[in-house]
This record gives sequence, C-alpha cells and structure tokens, in this order.
Amino acid sequence: MPLLSWIDNRTLLGCQILIGGVFALVFLGMKYMYPRLRGAGIFSLGFCASMVACALFVARDHISELASVVLANALVFTAFALFYDGTLRFFQSPRKADLLWIVIAFSTALQAYFTIAHDRLTPRFLVAGLTFFLIRSLIAIELFFQSTGRPFIRGFAVLMSVYAFFGLTRIPLILFNGTPQIFLEQDALQTSSLVFNIIFVCIMGLCFLLMLSGELMAALENQSFEDVVSGALNRRGIEQKLAIELGCAKRSGVGPSVALVDIDHFKAINDTRGHAAGDKALRQIALAISSNLRNYDFLGRYGGDEFLVILPQASCQDAQRVVERIQHAIHSLSTAKNSFPITVSVGITQAIPFEPSDSLLARVDAALYEAKHAGRNCSRIVTPSQTFKIPEPTACFPT
Repeated sequence: MPLLSWIDNRTLLGCQILIGGVFALVFLGMKYMYPRLRGAGIFSLGFCASMVACALFVARDHISELASVVLANALVFTAFALFYDGTLRFFQSPRKADLLWIVIAFSTALQAYFTIAHDRLTPRFLVAGLTFFLIRSLIAIELFFQSTGRPFIRGFAVLMSVYAFFGLTRIPLILFNGTPQIFLEQDALQTSSLVFNIIFVCIMGLCFLLMLSGELMAALENQSFEDVVSGALNRRGIEQKLAIELGCAKRSGVGPSVALVDIDHFKAINDTRGHAAGDKALRQIALAISSNLRNYDFLGRYGGDEFLVILPQASCQDAQRVVERIQHAIHSLSTAKNSFPITVSVGITQAIPFEPSDSLLARVDAALYEAKHAGRNCSRIVTPSQTFKIPEPTACFPT
C-alpha cells in the first residue's frame, strides 16, 4: 500500500472532524435562518455527534477504552440514527426511528460487554459493522421510497446503498485476516476504511445540503408570492395564478369565475382604531374567505383593502353561492366578542376562453363598482354578455 502508507490515521480522523464541523455549522445556520426547515437541526446534531466520536478515537491512547471504544461507537451509531431521523422529518415520512434507538442501545451494550467484561476485538468489529449496515440501509430504503419523480434522490439512495454494503464488506475481511490490534496503526484495512469514510461522509453531507437547499429555495419562492399581513397570496402571486387559469380555459373552454372583495370603509378602521386593527381586519377577512373556498381555489390580496378570489371551473351562479357564504362568515365577525363591524362589497364575473386578464379584471372591477354604488355590503354580477352598466343583483346584507 505505497499510497496509503503516506497517510496518517490520526490525520484522517482530524479531517473527518473538520468536515463534520463544517457541515454541523452549515446545517445549524440554515436552521437558524429558516426554523421551519425540516431536518436541518437533526442533521447538525448528527455531524456534531460524529465529531465527538472521532475526537474520542484520536485520543484512544490517552483515555479509557470505555470512552474511546464504547462511547465513541455509540456516538457514531447515534450520528447515523440522527441522519435517518432527519431524513424521515425532511420527507415528513410516517415511519419512526424508535425501534432503531433500541437496536443502538443493544449494540452499545454488546460493545460494552466485549470491551469491559471480555476484551475481544472481533465481536466488537462485527457488532459495529452490522449496526452500521442496518442504519445506512434504512436511510437508503427511505430515500428509495421518496425518489419517485426525483432523480437526485434516487442517485443519493444508490450512493447510500453502496455505503451500507461497503461497511458490510469489512466483516469477511476481518473474519479471514483478523482484526488490527492497534486501531490507529497504518493498516491497509483501517486506513482504506477511514479514507472511504471521509469520501462518503462528504457525499452524504453534500446530498443532505442539496436536499435542504432545494426545500429552502422553494420556501423562499413561496414567500415571495405571500402577503405578509393577510397570509394570502400577494398581487404578484394571484396574478400568476390567474394567468395559469386563463391558460387552462383556452384548453378546456370553461373560464374561471373571479370575485373582487372590497372591505367597506377600511380607511375609517385605520383612522379610528389604528393600523393594528386594520391589519387584524385583513387577517380575519382572509381567513373567513379561505375557509369557504375549495382546495383548488385561490385567494390573493389584490390591493390595500381588496382581495381577488379565483374559482376554477365555476359559473357565476356557483361563485355567487360561494360569495354568499363568505359574506355570512364575515358578517359573523362583526358579532364576535371584542370585534368591530366589518362588511364587504363584492364584484363577480366569469372569464371567457381566450380573454385577456385586463378585460376580465376590468369587468370584475365594474361589478364591484356596482356593488358599492348600490350601498355597499352586497355583491353584484357582471357577465361577459352584459355591459358594465347593467349588473345582475345578488345577495345584499343590510347595514
């Protein structure tokens, strides 16, 4: 092994400590910046555990075997179990890692027995090899389960499978060639194992990082379409959804209905009760509207006190029934304890195939104008066949 003879095992363990520290800090930083990022904190703990384990391995000649063997191996088992748990959390898998922790406790007990009661190297290596194979295989299996339509995840699963079987290949080598008596000696098996471990830890950390980065980018993109006050889509987001639905209407021949909801006398709420009360009203109305929509309907804050509702595959009459439910829900807010009167005016229309969004929005805005002109706290419909001056009256709520 001319090339491996140039490498010191303590140096390899030191490199693994450094790599683990870098990944631990990166994942901890990601968790700090975006607390809702699933699995980031668990991955950070896993790399921290691997760092402490490697440090105990390096100090093997200066500390007891209970710490340098039993505790160190237990920490490595824990690190991979945390990687498995973090993977489950990231994918929101229904599977749990509870049984795995029992296996780790049993493996640690066996390590302690063959270290303290009977100092035997071969059983210790066998227990460690089988435990690593089990945990890495579980990670690979979970990745395969989640890899449908995700080529990157499937590739990661293949690499984890290779890593699992790499650990398993040490078992026959140890059985035939015997175990190295000195853990840190420059032995072909020990040194090559440490080199491959560094390579796979780097690959695993990078793959976890890419997984979380993709999730983080998607979350940030979603936030860019979200109105921070109401929690609904912002104008950019709702206009994008409208463009998509109008594109679908060209293929299906059925345009979506839209409703423009305006809060009556919203400026008075801000002026008399303050902007905090105005923000509260926006949140309450957004919640009242969204609770009466289907899963595939869309709600966005179109202006300061206006919300745009998109109802795919719905006629004006369907939209009218939805709006009536929304108005009843908003009316109930006014009767709630410690609340203030809130009413809305609503304009309704339906898109026709190949209609541009400007024309549709102009028509629904005209319908809203008719509702306001009728005294507010009511809704009006303007169909594509009508002129803006001939609205169809719908439900009105007395002020």
